[in-house]
Amino acid sequence: MPKNKYTDQELMAFADGELKGGKAMDILAELLEDTPESEILAKRLEVFTKTRSALLNALIGEKK
Repeated sequence: MPKNKYTDQELMAFADGELKGGKAMDILAELLEDTPESEILAKRLEVFTKTRSALLNALIGEKK
């Protein structure tokens, strides 16, 4: 199994809009590619975006 280019912490920061600079641009550029690697990255990132949405909904009292 190939080593991940980006750590979970980097993807979490990216999902939260807290990752700045070149690393954020690298992730964005890879997400826009049409490759198997970009699909894997998108699936890894989805975990953090879904978790972030669930946490925000819980904090503001919405249930989905």
